[in-house]
Amino acid sequence: MHVHLTFAGKEYTPALNTINAIPDAIDRVVIMYSKTDEGEYEKTADILYQLLEDSGRACEKKAIKPFDFLNISDTMFDVYERYKEQDPKTKFSVGITNGTNLMAAAACSTAFFTNASVYYIMNASLFPEKSLEELLVPIQNPKIPDVQRLGNISKEILKHIAENQDAGKEVTNTSLATIMGMKPQALVYHVRRLEDAGLITIEKGYTSKGKIDNRKKLIKIKREGRFVLRWV
Repeated sequence: MHVHLTFAGKEYTPALNTINAIPDAIDRVVIMYSKTDEGEYEKTADILYQLLEDSGRACEKKAIKPFDFLNISDTMFDVYERYKEQDPKTKFSVGITNGTNLMAAAACSTAFFTNASVYYIMNASLFPEKSLEELLVPIQNPKIPDVQRLGNISKEILKHIAENQDAGKEVTNTSLATIMGMKPQALVYHVRRLEDAGLITIEKGYTSKGKIDNRKKLIKIKREGRFVLRWV
């Protein structure tokens, strides 16, 4: 299943163009709209909803608070968790053409932690010679694992890796096992999970004379790992 989240702006065209340009088939669209006294964004959401329904796509609408970063992020996370529970293989994407800069920032931050693809589409009226596919701009976003399912032990190990690395200390399986009070064999499982998730690297160690020591593996945290620590 592919679930796409989009913002309803004053015009529905950018959101609709984004959806039609995305190469992967979209099964369901979640339309997020700002709740205002005038209700202009809800009207756009209604139009977009009907157009998508008429084209055979399932839709739902979600009201958001336009100036509340956490509310926007939480709304997206709720959608993510609901569909992941139904099908762990569900893919997610989000369009950020409509909406404010704050909405785009919240969407990109949430996309980072849900491994969602992010898309922006250029104004078709400014580039009449281009197809929708040519106007679509995929926004590069680092991919990280599902943080909530990473596990408390793995998170604690990641924290110790960062703290010791920042203190200028070498981090190895042996040193981590001592810190965690675990057997090295048990620790390896968690270290491998962190490596597979792209949060750490494992590099060759060296002797005091500068020669490669095949028995020593140095563990270092990556930028993505630091992002996870800030989040949790």
